[in-house]
Amino acid sequence: MNSQQHIIPATQPGNRETANARINIICFILAIGIMLARAFLYTGHMPLIHLACLAGKTALIPIAFILALRTPGKPTSIDLGLLTYGIAMYVCCLINHTQIMTLTLLSLDVFIYWALCRWFFVRQSLFPLKAATWILLAFIALNFLLVLWKPDGIWRYETNGKMYYLLGGNYNNMGKAMVIAIVSNILLLVMLPRNRKLVATYLSTLIAIIVLSIITLAFLGSMTSLLGILILICFGSLLLIPARILRIGSIVLFIAIYFAIQSWAVFRDTDAVSTHAEYFVENVLKKDMTFSMRTLVWDNAKGLIEQRPVIGYGENDDEWYNNELTGLTTHNLVLHILLKGGWIAMSAFLLLLLITHIRVLRNPSPELRYILLFGLWTFLFMMIFEVYPITSLAIFFIYAAYLKPQTA
Repeated sequence: MNSQQHIIPATQPGNRETANARINIICFILAIGIMLARAFLYTGHMPLIHLACLAGKTALIPIAFILALRTPGKPTSIDLGLLTYGIAMYVCCLINHTQIMTLTLLSLDVFIYWALCRWFFVRQSLFPLKAATWILLAFIALNFLLVLWKPDGIWRYETNGKMYYLLGGNYNNMGKAMVIAIVSNILLLVMLPRNRKLVATYLSTLIAIIVLSIITLAFLGSMTSLLGILILICFGSLLLIPARILRIGSIVLFIAIYFAIQSWAVFRDTDAVSTHAEYFVENVLKKDMTFSMRTLVWDNAKGLIEQRPVIGYGENDDEWYNNELTGLTTHNLVLHILLKGGWIAMSAFLLLLLITHIRVLRNPSPELRYILLFGLWTFLFMMIFEVYPITSLAIFFIYAAYLKPQTA
Protein backbone atom coordinates (compact mmCIF):
# COMPACT_ATOMS: atom_id res chain seq x y z
CA MET A 1 0.00 0.00 0.00
CA ASN A 2 1.03 3.59 -0.56
CA SER A 3 2.03 5.19 2.72
CA GLN A 4 0.43 8.47 1.62
CA GLN A 5 -3.00 6.85 1.97
CA HIS A 6 -2.45 6.57 5.71
CA ILE A 7 -1.42 10.16 6.32
CA ILE A 8 -4.52 11.95 4.98
CA PRO A 9 -7.91 10.67 3.83
CA ALA A 10 -7.80 9.52 0.24
CA THR A 11 -11.35 10.67 -0.50
CA GLN A 12 -10.52 14.35 -1.13
CA PRO A 13 -8.77 14.68 -4.49
CA GLY A 14 -7.08 17.83 -5.68
CA ASN A 15 -3.80 19.67 -5.72
CA ARG A 16 -4.34 21.08 -2.24
CA GLU A 17 -4.80 17.64 -0.71
CA THR A 18 -1.77 16.32 -2.60
CA ALA A 19 0.33 19.21 -1.29
CA ASN A 20 -0.92 18.52 2.26
CA ALA A 21 -0.01 14.86 1.87
CA ARG A 22 3.51 15.77 0.82
CA ILE A 23 3.87 18.14 3.76
CA ASN A 24 2.70 15.40 6.10
CA ILE A 25 5.20 12.97 4.62
CA ILE A 26 8.01 15.49 5.09
CA CYS A 27 6.92 16.04 8.70
CA PHE A 28 6.92 12.30 9.41
CA ILE A 29 10.35 11.92 7.77
CA LEU A 30 11.63 14.77 9.93
CA ALA A 31 10.13 13.19 13.05
CA ILE A 32 11.68 9.79 12.36
CA GLY A 33 14.97 11.50 11.45
CA ILE A 34 15.04 13.36 14.78
CA MET A 35 14.45 10.17 16.76
CA LEU A 36 17.05 8.19 14.78
CA ALA A 37 19.54 11.02 15.23
CA ARG A 38 18.98 10.91 18.99
CA ALA A 39 19.45 7.15 19.00
CA PHE A 40 22.49 6.84 16.72
CA LEU A 41 24.37 10.14 16.38
CA TYR A 42 26.76 11.60 18.93
CA THR A 43 25.74 15.24 19.39
CA GLY A 44 27.47 15.95 22.69
CA HIS A 45 29.97 18.31 21.06
CA MET A 46 27.44 19.86 18.66
CA PRO A 47 25.26 21.96 21.01
CA LEU A 48 23.07 23.49 18.30
CA ILE A 49 22.21 20.12 16.76
CA HIS A 50 21.78 18.58 20.20
CA LEU A 51 19.34 21.32 21.25
CA ALA A 52 17.52 21.09 17.90
CA CYS A 53 17.01 17.34 18.36
CA LEU A 54 15.93 17.85 21.98
CA ALA A 55 13.47 20.57 20.92
CA GLY A 56 12.16 18.32 18.15
CA LYS A 57 11.70 15.46 20.57
CA THR A 58 9.88 17.73 23.04
CA ALA A 59 7.51 18.85 20.28
CA LEU A 60 6.90 15.22 19.31
CA ILE A 61 5.81 14.11 22.79
CA PRO A 62 2.19 15.38 22.55
CA ILE A 63 2.03 14.28 18.90
CA ALA A 64 3.11 10.77 19.91
CA PHE A 65 0.34 10.63 22.52
CA ILE A 66 -2.21 11.71 19.91
CA LEU A 67 -0.95 9.13 17.42
CA ALA A 68 -1.03 6.41 20.08
CA LEU A 69 -4.64 7.25 20.97
CA ARG A 70 -5.80 7.53 17.36
CA THR A 71 -4.12 4.37 16.10
CA PRO A 72 -6.68 1.55 15.90
CA GLY A 73 -6.14 -1.68 17.80
CA LYS A 74 -4.78 -2.55 21.20
CA PRO A 75 -1.09 -2.67 22.16
CA THR A 76 0.53 -6.02 21.46
CA SER A 77 1.98 -8.43 23.98
CA ILE A 78 5.46 -7.17 23.04
CA ASP A 79 4.36 -3.60 23.80
CA LEU A 80 3.23 -4.72 27.24
CA GLY A 81 6.52 -6.59 27.70
CA LEU A 82 8.48 -3.42 26.90
CA LEU A 83 6.30 -1.49 29.33
CA THR A 84 6.90 -4.08 32.05
CA TYR A 85 10.66 -3.88 31.52
CA GLY A 86 10.53 -0.07 31.73
CA ILE A 87 8.48 -0.18 34.94
CA ALA A 88 10.95 -2.65 36.46
CA MET A 89 13.82 -0.26 35.74
CA TYR A 90 11.83 2.65 37.19
CA VAL A 91 11.17 0.71 40.38
CA CYS A 92 14.88 -0.04 40.81
CA CYS A 93 15.81 3.60 40.20
CA LEU A 94 13.23 4.78 42.73
CA ILE A 95 14.46 2.32 45.36
CA ASN A 96 18.08 3.36 44.75
CA HIS A 97 17.22 7.09 44.53
CA THR A 98 19.17 7.42 41.27
CA GLN A 99 18.67 9.25 38.00
CA ILE A 100 15.00 9.02 37.09
CA MET A 101 15.35 11.82 34.53
CA THR A 102 17.82 9.86 32.36
CA LEU A 103 15.51 6.84 32.34
CA THR A 104 12.53 9.07 31.57
CA LEU A 105 14.26 10.59 28.55
CA LEU A 106 15.18 7.13 27.23
CA SER A 107 11.62 5.92 27.80
CA LEU A 108 10.21 8.88 25.89
CA ASP A 109 12.55 8.14 22.96
CA VAL A 110 11.21 4.59 22.82
CA PHE A 111 7.59 5.75 23.20
CA ILE A 112 7.81 8.35 20.42
CA TYR A 113 9.43 5.97 17.94
CA TRP A 114 6.91 3.27 18.88
CA ALA A 115 3.99 5.65 18.28
CA LEU A 116 5.38 6.77 14.90
CA CYS A 117 5.96 3.20 13.67
CA ARG A 118 2.68 1.85 15.05
CA TRP A 119 0.69 4.58 13.26
CA PHE A 120 1.88 3.19 9.93
CA PHE A 121 2.43 -0.51 10.64
CA VAL A 122 -1.15 -1.19 11.78
CA ARG A 123 -2.27 0.28 8.44
CA GLN A 124 0.16 -2.05 6.62
CA SER A 125 2.33 0.84 5.48
CA LEU A 126 6.09 0.28 5.24
CA PHE A 127 6.84 3.99 5.51
CA PRO A 128 8.91 3.69 8.76
CA LEU A 129 11.10 1.00 7.16
CA LYS A 130 11.70 3.14 4.09
CA ALA A 131 12.44 6.23 6.17
CA ALA A 132 14.79 4.33 8.50
CA THR A 133 16.66 2.78 5.56
CA TRP A 134 17.30 6.07 3.78
CA ILE A 135 18.01 8.12 6.92
CA LEU A 136 20.43 5.56 8.36
CA LEU A 137 22.14 5.23 4.97
CA ALA A 138 22.65 9.01 5.02
CA PHE A 139 24.09 8.82 8.56
CA ILE A 140 26.42 5.97 7.59
CA ALA A 141 27.60 7.75 4.42
CA LEU A 142 28.23 11.04 6.23
CA ASN A 143 30.09 9.23 8.99
CA PHE A 144 32.18 7.42 6.36
CA LEU A 145 33.26 10.75 4.85
CA LEU A 146 34.08 12.15 8.29
CA VAL A 147 36.15 9.05 9.10
CA LEU A 148 38.13 9.60 5.89
CA TRP A 149 38.61 13.23 6.91
CA LYS A 150 39.52 12.58 10.55
CA PRO A 151 40.28 8.87 11.04
CA ASP A 152 41.36 9.35 14.67
CA GLY A 153 38.01 10.83 15.67
CA ILE A 154 36.43 14.27 15.72
CA TRP A 155 35.85 15.03 19.40
CA ARG A 156 37.54 14.05 22.66
CA TYR A 157 35.16 12.78 25.34
CA GLU A 158 36.15 14.36 28.64
CA THR A 159 35.21 11.51 30.99
CA ASN A 160 37.38 8.79 29.45
CA GLY A 161 39.61 10.81 27.12
CA LYS A 162 38.68 8.74 24.04
CA MET A 163 38.06 10.18 20.59
CA TYR A 164 34.46 10.09 19.40
CA TYR A 165 32.88 9.92 15.94
CA LEU A 166 29.57 11.14 14.56
CA LEU A 167 27.92 7.73 14.34
CA GLY A 168 27.55 6.24 17.80
CA GLY A 169 30.31 8.26 19.42
CA ASN A 170 32.74 5.49 20.32
CA TYR A 171 33.69 3.58 17.18
CA ASN A 172 32.53 0.32 18.77
CA ASN A 173 28.99 1.74 18.84
CA MET A 174 28.74 2.36 15.10
CA GLY A 175 27.55 -1.17 14.46
CA LYS A 176 24.12 -0.72 16.04
CA ALA A 177 22.98 1.76 13.38
CA MET A 178 24.44 -0.38 10.60
CA VAL A 179 22.71 -3.56 11.78
CA ILE A 180 19.32 -1.86 12.03
CA ALA A 181 19.80 -0.27 8.60
CA ILE A 182 20.61 -3.64 7.04
CA VAL A 183 17.70 -5.45 8.73
CA SER A 184 15.26 -2.66 7.79
CA ASN A 185 16.47 -2.83 4.18
CA ILE A 186 16.16 -6.63 3.99
CA LEU A 187 12.64 -6.43 5.44
CA LEU A 188 11.73 -3.99 2.68
CA LEU A 189 13.11 -6.28 -0.03
CA VAL A 190 10.97 -9.12 1.31
CA MET A 191 7.77 -7.16 2.00
CA LEU A 192 7.56 -4.73 -0.92
CA PRO A 193 5.58 -5.66 -4.04
CA ARG A 194 7.59 -7.53 -6.67
CA ASN A 195 8.24 -4.38 -8.65
CA ARG A 196 11.51 -4.47 -10.60
CA LYS A 197 12.25 -0.79 -10.00
CA LEU A 198 11.58 -1.03 -6.26
CA VAL A 199 13.68 -4.15 -5.92
CA ALA A 200 16.56 -2.54 -7.83
CA THR A 201 16.34 0.61 -5.69
CA TYR A 202 16.44 -1.15 -2.35
CA LEU A 203 18.98 -3.69 -3.50
CA SER A 204 21.20 -0.72 -4.32
CA THR A 205 20.67 0.82 -0.88
CA LEU A 206 21.45 -2.52 0.78
CA ILE A 207 24.71 -2.86 -1.15
CA ALA A 208 25.65 0.73 -0.31
CA ILE A 209 24.95 0.22 3.41
CA ILE A 210 26.92 -3.02 3.54
CA VAL A 211 29.92 -1.70 1.59
CA LEU A 212 30.18 1.56 3.55
CA SER A 213 29.73 -0.29 6.85
CA ILE A 214 32.37 -2.92 6.15
CA ILE A 215 34.94 -0.40 4.93
CA THR A 216 34.34 1.90 7.92
CA LEU A 217 34.49 -0.84 10.53
CA ALA A 218 37.50 -2.59 8.99
CA PHE A 219 39.37 0.72 8.76
CA LEU A 220 38.67 1.60 12.41
CA GLY A 221 39.19 -1.95 13.67
CA SER A 222 35.79 -2.47 15.31
CA MET A 223 35.85 -6.27 15.10
CA THR A 224 32.66 -6.92 17.10
CA SER A 225 30.55 -4.75 14.81
CA LEU A 226 32.30 -6.04 11.70
CA LEU A 227 31.67 -9.63 12.75
CA GLY A 228 28.02 -8.73 13.38
CA ILE A 229 27.67 -7.29 9.86
CA LEU A 230 29.30 -10.37 8.31
CA ILE A 231 26.96 -12.65 10.30
CA LEU A 232 23.99 -10.63 9.01
CA ILE A 233 25.21 -11.05 5.43
CA CYS A 234 25.53 -14.80 5.91
CA PHE A 235 22.05 -15.07 7.40
CA GLY A 236 20.61 -12.81 4.72
CA SER A 237 22.16 -14.84 1.91
CA LEU A 238 20.19 -17.87 3.12
CA LEU A 239 17.04 -16.08 1.98
CA LEU A 240 18.20 -16.81 -1.57
CA ILE A 241 18.16 -20.54 -0.83
CA PRO A 242 14.68 -22.17 -0.66
CA ALA A 243 15.64 -24.44 2.22
CA ARG A 244 13.70 -23.64 5.40
CA ILE A 245 15.40 -26.43 7.35
CA LEU A 246 18.77 -24.81 6.66
CA ARG A 247 17.49 -21.43 7.87
CA ILE A 248 15.95 -22.88 11.02
CA GLY A 249 19.07 -24.91 11.71
CA SER A 250 21.30 -21.87 11.26
CA ILE A 251 19.26 -19.83 13.75
CA VAL A 252 19.22 -22.64 16.34
CA LEU A 253 22.96 -23.21 15.93
CA PHE A 254 23.68 -19.49 16.24
CA ILE A 255 21.62 -19.21 19.44
CA ALA A 256 23.56 -22.15 20.89
CA ILE A 257 26.84 -20.45 19.93
CA TYR A 258 25.59 -17.22 21.53
CA PHE A 259 25.01 -18.90 24.89
CA ALA A 260 28.32 -20.75 24.69
CA ILE A 261 30.30 -17.56 24.00
CA GLN A 262 28.28 -15.57 26.54
CA SER A 263 28.98 -18.14 29.24
CA TRP A 264 32.63 -18.63 28.38
CA ALA A 265 33.67 -15.04 27.64
CA VAL A 266 31.88 -13.24 30.46
CA PHE A 267 31.45 -15.84 33.19
CA ARG A 268 34.44 -18.11 32.52
CA ASP A 269 37.29 -19.08 34.79
CA THR A 270 40.06 -16.81 33.53
CA ASP A 271 42.71 -19.33 34.62
CA ALA A 272 41.40 -21.99 32.23
CA VAL A 273 42.13 -21.11 28.60
CA SER A 274 41.17 -23.23 25.59
CA THR A 275 43.52 -23.28 22.60
CA HIS A 276 40.59 -23.09 20.17
CA ALA A 277 38.99 -20.24 22.09
CA GLU A 278 42.28 -18.38 22.21
CA TYR A 279 42.65 -18.77 18.43
CA PHE A 280 39.11 -17.42 17.86
CA VAL A 281 39.63 -14.41 20.11
CA GLU A 282 43.10 -13.47 18.87
CA ASN A 283 42.83 -14.35 15.17
CA VAL A 284 39.13 -13.85 14.37
CA LEU A 285 38.06 -11.11 16.77
CA LYS A 286 41.58 -9.58 16.70
CA LYS A 287 41.54 -9.06 20.47
CA ASP A 288 43.64 -10.30 23.36
CA MET A 289 42.27 -12.75 25.91
CA THR A 290 41.13 -9.84 28.10
CA PHE A 291 38.94 -8.65 25.17
CA SER A 292 40.64 -5.26 25.22
CA MET A 293 40.46 -5.11 29.04
CA ARG A 294 36.75 -5.99 29.09
CA THR A 295 37.40 -8.84 31.52
CA LEU A 296 38.45 -6.26 34.14
CA VAL A 297 35.22 -4.34 33.62
CA TRP A 298 33.19 -7.57 33.75
CA ASP A 299 34.87 -8.63 37.01
CA ASN A 300 34.17 -5.22 38.54
CA ALA A 301 30.54 -5.40 37.40
CA LYS A 302 30.07 -8.92 38.77
CA GLY A 303 31.52 -7.82 42.10
CA LEU A 304 29.02 -4.96 42.33
CA ILE A 305 26.11 -7.19 41.29
CA GLU A 306 26.94 -9.71 44.00
CA GLN A 307 26.50 -6.96 46.59
CA ARG A 308 23.05 -5.93 45.29
CA PRO A 309 21.66 -8.75 43.12
CA VAL A 310 17.92 -8.04 43.41
CA ILE A 311 17.51 -4.31 42.72
CA GLY A 312 20.88 -3.33 41.23
CA TYR A 313 22.11 0.26 41.42
CA GLY A 314 19.67 2.10 39.17
CA GLU A 315 20.68 4.62 36.49
CA ASN A 316 23.90 6.53 37.22
CA ASP A 317 26.09 9.09 35.46
CA ASP A 318 29.28 8.49 33.47
CA GLU A 319 31.52 9.44 36.38
CA TRP A 320 29.97 6.76 38.61
CA TYR A 321 30.46 4.04 35.99
CA ASN A 322 34.00 5.17 35.25
CA ASN A 323 34.90 5.07 38.94
CA GLU A 324 33.18 1.77 39.73
CA LEU A 325 33.84 -0.17 36.52
CA THR A 326 36.90 1.61 35.06
CA GLY A 327 34.70 2.09 32.00
CA LEU A 328 31.54 3.92 30.96
CA THR A 329 29.55 0.71 30.41
CA THR A 330 29.65 -2.95 31.42
CA HIS A 331 30.36 -3.92 27.78
CA ASN A 332 27.80 -6.71 28.18
CA LEU A 333 23.99 -6.60 28.06
CA VAL A 334 23.39 -9.19 30.78
CA LEU A 335 25.70 -7.43 33.24
CA HIS A 336 24.26 -4.07 32.17
CA ILE A 337 20.71 -5.10 33.10
CA LEU A 338 21.76 -6.82 36.33
CA LEU A 339 23.87 -3.84 37.40
CA LYS A 340 21.08 -1.33 36.81
CA GLY A 341 18.02 -3.33 37.78
CA GLY A 342 19.14 -6.59 39.34
CA TRP A 343 17.01 -9.70 38.94
CA ILE A 344 13.86 -7.59 38.94
CA ALA A 345 14.81 -6.00 35.62
CA MET A 346 16.44 -9.16 34.27
CA SER A 347 13.26 -11.17 34.87
CA ALA A 348 11.25 -8.53 33.01
CA PHE A 349 13.72 -8.56 30.12
CA LEU A 350 13.68 -12.36 29.86
CA LEU A 351 9.88 -12.21 29.82
CA LEU A 352 10.06 -9.65 27.00
CA LEU A 353 12.36 -11.94 25.00
CA LEU A 354 10.03 -14.89 25.54
CA ILE A 355 6.96 -12.90 24.46
CA THR A 356 8.83 -11.62 21.39
CA HIS A 357 9.81 -15.12 20.28
CA ILE A 358 6.26 -16.42 20.76
CA ARG A 359 4.83 -13.61 18.63
CA VAL A 360 7.50 -13.88 15.94
CA LEU A 361 7.07 -17.65 15.64
CA ARG A 362 3.33 -17.09 15.14
CA ASN A 363 3.97 -14.69 12.24
CA PRO A 364 2.39 -16.25 9.12
CA SER A 365 5.39 -15.32 6.95
CA PRO A 366 8.40 -17.70 7.21
CA GLU A 367 10.64 -15.01 5.72
CA LEU A 368 9.60 -12.43 8.31
CA ARG A 369 10.06 -14.93 11.13
CA TYR A 370 13.55 -15.67 9.89
CA ILE A 371 14.62 -12.04 9.34
CA LEU A 372 13.30 -10.83 12.69
CA LEU A 373 15.00 -13.66 14.56
CA PHE A 374 18.39 -13.41 12.87
CA GLY A 375 18.36 -9.61 13.24
CA LEU A 376 17.52 -9.77 16.94
CA TRP A 377 20.03 -12.51 17.76
CA THR A 378 22.81 -10.84 15.79
CA PHE A 379 22.18 -7.70 17.84
CA LEU A 380 22.20 -9.71 21.07
CA PHE A 381 25.42 -11.42 19.98
CA MET A 382 27.12 -8.06 19.46
CA MET A 383 25.92 -7.04 22.92
CA ILE A 384 28.02 -9.76 24.52
CA PHE A 385 30.90 -7.30 24.09
CA GLU A 386 29.10 -3.94 23.84
CA VAL A 387 26.05 -2.26 25.37
CA TYR A 388 23.69 -0.38 23.08
CA PRO A 389 20.93 1.88 24.47
CA ILE A 390 17.43 0.44 24.83
CA THR A 391 16.28 2.90 22.14
CA SER A 392 18.12 0.91 19.47
CA LEU A 393 17.20 -2.52 20.81
CA ALA A 394 13.55 -1.45 21.07
CA ILE A 395 13.40 -1.01 17.30
CA PHE A 396 13.68 -4.79 16.89
CA PHE A 397 10.85 -5.31 19.38
CA ILE A 398 8.68 -2.79 17.50
CA TYR A 399 9.34 -4.59 14.20
CA ALA A 400 8.54 -7.94 15.81
CA ALA A 401 5.32 -6.55 17.32
CA TYR A 402 3.77 -5.12 14.17
CA LEU A 403 5.30 -6.39 10.93
CA LYS A 404 3.26 -8.99 9.11
CA PRO A 405 2.68 -9.98 5.46
CA GLN A 406 1.19 -7.29 3.26
CA THR A 407 -2.32 -7.78 1.92
CA ALA A 408 -3.62 -6.58 -1.40
